[in-house]
Amino acid sequence: MAVAAAAIWWSQQPGRDVAEPGDDPTAFEPQQTARGDTVLAPGLERRYVGPLRDAYRRIDPTADGWPTEAFSSHASAQLNRLGKLLATGGPLDPKAVGDLADPQFAGTTLRPSPLEQVFSDKTFTVRRFAPGDRAAAPPIGLASVLNGLIEPFANATDLHTKFKLFKVQRSDSHADTKVLFQADGTTDGGRLQINATWRCRWTAIESTRPRLISIEVLAHEEVVQHGTRGPLLVDCTESVLGATDSYRRQLLRSTDHWRARLARDHGLDVVANHGLALGDVNGDGRDDLYLCQQGGLPNRLYIQQPDGTLKDATATSGADWLDLTASALLVDLDNDGDRDLIVAQELRVLFMSNDGTGKFRLEFGLGTRAQTFSIAAADYDADGRLDVFICGYNPSHDRARTGALGEPMPYHDANNGGANMLLRSLGNWNYVDVAEKVGLGQNNTRFSFAASWEDYDNDGDLDLYVANDYGRNNLYRNDGGKFVDVAAALDVEDMSSGMSASWADYNNDGWMDLYVSNMFSSAGNRITYQRQFKQHIDEATRKMFQRHARGNSLFENDRQGGFRDVSVAAGVTMGRWAWGSKWIDLNNDTLDDLVVANGFISTADTGDL
Repeated sequence: MAVAAAAIWWSQQPGRDVAEPGDDPTAFEPQQTARGDTVLAPGLERRYVGPLRDAYRRIDPTADGWPTEAFSSHASAQLNRLGKLLATGGPLDPKAVGDLADPQFAGTTLRPSPLEQVFSDKTFTVRRFAPGDRAAAPPIGLASVLNGLIEPFANATDLHTKFKLFKVQRSDSHADTKVLFQADGTTDGGRLQINATWRCRWTAIESTRPRLISIEVLAHEEVVQHGTRGPLLVDCTESVLGATDSYRRQLLRSTDHWRARLARDHGLDVVANHGLALGDVNGDGRDDLYLCQQGGLPNRLYIQQPDGTLKDATATSGADWLDLTASALLVDLDNDGDRDLIVAQELRVLFMSNDGTGKFRLEFGLGTRAQTFSIAAADYDADGRLDVFICGYNPSHDRARTGALGEPMPYHDANNGGANMLLRSLGNWNYVDVAEKVGLGQNNTRFSFAASWEDYDNDGDLDLYVANDYGRNNLYRNDGGKFVDVAAALDVEDMSSGMSASWADYNNDGWMDLYVSNMFSSAGNRITYQRQFKQHIDEATRKMFQRHARGNSLFENDRQGGFRDVSVAAGVTMGRWAWGSKWIDLNNDTLDDLVVANGFISTADTGDL
């Protein structure tokens, strides 16, 4: 009973061991909140290991020398209150926002004009604020400012709002912040989304409930979806998979559900990455789905039926591996016309032949030099056989940390990651690692998340871009089967938390351009620009940390063998915590659009780490 209880109660003094000489003798006694709730069970004092104890000491940003972060938390709480008021659709009464605004608040419209139409087709119209000379407007109160903002949503029944505070500058009398604002809902004119960036000025930074002094619009965009009151894309998972037993009994179960039932030794990890592969495995002209799973849960093969539903064919597939699987590919490895299967497990890669009906047989397997999170196949040497590049993350000998979070050294430019491999096909299901031999051993000590092949220089052979977590990426130029890392020379190292890379000719000039997904970090954007952040490092290194927080990157091919970083000008950096990205022509206008998959573990913040 004591063991179970110890897992529930938390110490009244986070970051402390049990009582030490000189401590207040009552410090570790059971305490009660104003409501009478006990916050420390008698006799259940927590002992923390050194790193955790140190982390607890630094939870309070004011105790750690970061008053701007404490202010950010307080200001964000105010913005969240404001968001809840806006989500009602208004109009807002001045009394409702009274404790959100300073008595001297003086604002102007948050829907600036003119709005310039920058795009329009039968589905979307996009208008953006065109900065320029504007006639001076008399100042108005916060309620009036906000009512003007949400006026287009007056009849919306599904209004959502969101704020993200990502910059803080302090002075003796006030604090300035940059804030991202987003609102969306269904209106009489179609679905409307507003994306804006504001500069908000607040009362003194020491306040636990800061109030707004002013709001200035830095950028404003309005997107209207025409022709339907529903969403652009509809989740069809239930209609496609709902009739399968494995969907209901396995896939719909949360990670927490399986963590309570399966030993972690099986490879179950709360931060594990899992991929999927699409391809026609039985020759009926319809793409089928191979789904990777965590350790202890079988990978699944689903065959597409004529009506679009999926039938579970796992039991007869021969590919129902129970080992942790992060990625897979369905490609023709033996040139017999059907899709074979490559499965990347935690520390090995398996090659399976397809008999043409979706039944697979293991032909070749080997251990990898690191945890494998993704693989990419291409015929790099033009010999008619597909070769396979394997991305290495945590080194295989480092069992102290597994999963999709490494132990980078140093954090911003890590060089202690696992080695990548290039498996060259020798035919007859034989493969050999030639990474060192062909030049891919250069800069091969990163935490590699993803790789993508493309002939970026139009010389007839396939080059390779590797997106690495915790630092610099690689662009290996293929010179007749030998590779040279030219990322630094072409300024596409993209120093950040690289998680995917995707090629497309987005401007239709005949040359392939590159999009890389990273992490947009509001906390990183706040902290790395503060004067006290790493005061003793040089400015170049400081900029590296700042680049980590910037977000995604778009590199436009300059058609002369290099690239231009057009990320900010193109407005594609803020993709949130972006795991994957794909170019796809969503509206059939011959121009490739971007889809970015983002997010992380999310739940209500209980304060229980």
